[in-house]
Amino acid sequence: MAEKKQNPLAGGLYEGSVDSTRAAGSNLTAGKPLGKGDRMLCLFASGVRLHRFEAEPLGDHCLPTTIADLQQCHSLLFDRVTVKVRNRFGGETRVTEYWLSGDYLKRAQEIARTLQGQKQGKEAA
Repeated sequence: MAEKKQNPLAGGLYEGSVDSTRAAGSNLTAGKPLGKGDRMLCLFASGVRLHRFEAEPLGDHCLPTTIADLQQCHSLLFDRVTVKVRNRFGGETRVTEYWLSGDYLKRAQEIARTLQGQKQGKEAA
């Protein structure tokens, strides 16, 4: 049996270890909110463009890894461009901005509808 570990962020207990490939997949168990990967997928499906500093307050502390997981798990291809943003020291920092377009955006929207529909069905039960 897996040992119970304290999760300081959620304030609760979880069993076993976190699987990074599952982190970007579905988290549709009854009563649980969408996981980080699913939340980010839903955001990108809405047409949002994000770079790592914009994703930070949304709960994603390593956006490039999330992008890689989403690409691998859902066969998506993210558009990207390097942009300069102001850093906290007053200078400029180069970061990659990510978004979905075309058929990949449509695919993500279909997945997001499925995720949100299944989640609403679980909450109603």
